[in-house]
Amino acid sequence: MLKPTKHTNIKYSVIYIAGKILAFLKNETLIKYDDLKEMLVCEIGINAKNNVDSALTFLFAIGKVEYLKSIDAVKLISNKNEN
Repeated sequence: MLKPTKHTNIKYSVIYIAGKILAFLKNETLIKYDDLKEMLVCEIGINAKNNVDSALTFLFAIGKVEYLKSIDAVKLISNKNEN
């Protein structure tokens, strides 16, 4: 569910969750996948689990994060042109 409808609770949308992931990664730059999921559930609620993978896929597709398979973690890709 990338595009919310009028019946969607916005805090469970892919875009909102992706923003939360970026906020977490700006503080820590590297977070284990399970820890990231738990952080999102604590912050947003249990229904956030449904869209975590879609949000990570979205962030990967636009070049914001990378997945480190060897340690099962997500890493923020820094862009020198951004603030």
